[in-house]
Amino acid sequence: MDPPALPASSAYLPGLLDLMEAGLDRSEPSANLVMRVADGSLFDGSYDWHSCIFAHWALLTQARRDGDSERIDRILARLSDEALAEEQARLVGAELGGRLTYSYGQCWLLRLLAELERHRGVAPSTRAFREETELQLLEFLEAAPFPELEGDRLIEGRGVIGYYSSWAFTWYQVMAAGPVTPGAQERLLQMRDERILPWRDQLVTSVDPRSFEFLWVPTLGYLVDAEVPFDPPLEPYSLDPREVLPAEVTMGTTHLLGVHASRLWPLSLRAAGDAEVAAVLDRELATFLQRTEFWDGDFAVVSHWMPQFIWLNYYFAGALSP
Repeated sequence: MDPPALPASSAYLPGLLDLMEAGLDRSEPSANLVMRVADGSLFDGSYDWHSCIFAHWALLTQARRDGDSERIDRILARLSDEALAEEQARLVGAELGGRLTYSYGQCWLLRLLAELERHRGVAPSTRAFREETELQLLEFLEAAPFPELEGDRLIEGRGVIGYYSSWAFTWYQVMAAGPVTPGAQERLLQMRDERILPWRDQLVTSVDPRSFEFLWVPTLGYLVDAEVPFDPPLEPYSLDPREVLPAEVTMGTTHLLGVHASRLWPLSLRAAGDAEVAAVLDRELATFLQRTEFWDGDFAVVSHWMPQFIWLNYYFAGALSP
């Protein structure tokens, strides 16, 4: 299947990629907790650890899809076996785990390690790092509650949240990366049957996001569905008409930009096989991208992470290999 035509919004894609790559070398300002605790990190740019890893994965994945050998070489040069081994040792030595990286950061690390194997083949060192990360995420999934909130912590009656420790997003990421440890896929499918299915409706029900959330909650259900379709099928995704963009973009409201971008992701999944949906996606993306302050603004507030979030729409709509 060919990628959908996105004539208006695709004009912005090169700029998004260049902004991501430039951010890799920008180490200040920084909120990188791995850097602070471990006194160094391979992923020391893009303001924080998870955004830096996310950018590496996005750039390497898009370059593979585009056949951009120059960009591939530049990104791979950053990710030598020695540099990855040093990062793995830092994470183990500092006993970081979820305390500083959340499952969210570890998920992007898993996606990056999986993408590296597409370029270099299965090397013992990279595979060991990938397996270790996958097992940590499986342990998180089996130990963490889902939905994440209960009792007096519920948000207007809902327990599913779009935040760093999102259980459903973690499940999606591990499954989408392609499980490699023995029994991992079976464990994931069992978790889906026992833990996700009972909450299927809440996973696709529209919500009023809180300012700390950066994932559109209904998107989570459609991401899960993209990996293992629900039966009976979900209703085809359509955009919720409510406004989620903040009136003013600040450090306290910036996450709502991610909510806006991520609520387009299920539309992008549909766009791969539906020209009418692709036209809607193109219009929505172009309208958003015209507001450059939403993705090419203050580095600490916007540009270290929003290009990646917007780029995922092109990734999901790509209709190519993962």
